[in-house]
Amino acid sequence: MNRLTAFGLASLVAYGVLLASLWDGSSSSASSGSGSVVANDQAAAKPVGASSRSVREASSGPQYSASVRPAAAPAKRLSSVAAEFRQSRDLKAFADALLARKDSLDHEERYYLARALETCAFATAMNDDLAAAADKRRRQFLATIPPADPEAARRIAAYDAADDTQRCLGFQNSRIAQKQIDDLYRQASEGGDARAQARMLVAELNKNLSATKGGAEAGKAVGSDDFQRIIGLLETRDADAMVLVAQFLAQHRLIGELRIGPAGEAPDPASLVGAFSLVACDFQPTCAAFDREALQACAYAGYCSAGSYEELYANFLASPWSYAQAMRYRGIIHSAIETRNWSLLGLQKLIGAKSNAAS
Repeated sequence: MNRLTAFGLASLVAYGVLLASLWDGSSSSASSGSGSVVANDQAAAKPVGASSRSVREASSGPQYSASVRPAAAPAKRLSSVAAEFRQSRDLKAFADALLARKDSLDHEERYYLARALETCAFATAMNDDLAAAADKRRRQFLATIPPADPEAARRIAAYDAADDTQRCLGFQNSRIAQKQIDDLYRQASEGGDARAQARMLVAELNKNLSATKGGAEAGKAVGSDDFQRIIGLLETRDADAMVLVAQFLAQHRLIGELRIGPAGEAPDPASLVGAFSLVACDFQPTCAAFDREALQACAYAGYCSAGSYEELYANFLASPWSYAQAMRYRGIIHSAIETRNWSLLGLQKLIGAKSNAAS
């Protein structure tokens, strides 16, 4: 449960049902993706959030308290390539258009090209026949919607918008090399893209953590220089980079060492990731987390009324306790970033501890 909020409960339930449906004897075994959650499967038409409130109760009005919301950040407009990636229903055409001028792509275009290829590499690895799989799962999804559901049209539209299998149909019978994806992320990172830098750092550190299981070497997996790099990524205030960093910090191998706030309390992992997601969307109101989770909440549970990530998190993704914890952490994270007082997140202490251990 320590990464419960990292992808959002709706995503996790959808992903779990996807895996279950893939092993019904009609498709090949799946390979693990490197980050994308594909929401294209059969899902139960019932609330899937941890909250004790029902979706019907949540949709009757916001439960969150706007009074604790920090000052609004200046709205950041989506770049043209980001908007096109989100809105495209044909990721093969999107990728081909970028590949046609691959030598002149900027770092953001390389990042979104990698995202498109990664998404569809995962989808094609999970299904022998994308078209048949997409049709089957859509029919299964439609069967979960009650005939008299007043939100039926919105739920179906949300499902279609979130279904990466349909978006990847053009890659049917194609092989997408992982090296191509890795190279694009590396080039985007070298060009200064914080999201790509975060992905590469987290992948590197996770690999190190997996290689040092227990014993004296475990502490060497994440050193003081690594925490400095994490701080550097938080300083960019990039929404995607921030959430990736939070997901890494919330791992069970690290969360026991982390302390937050003036009192140095041990944070709840799910609430910590939720808090970083809230802060990310404060800095970038067009945050991808809200788009994705809102579509899935609407499609799979009929909760289609969220107007912000905070509202979605409070009313659907989190329990009342987790929401209260996340809101406290949210203020601490904002203070740490605004004042560059990284001791509020326990990072300065960890840097010092790692430095002493190395000397």
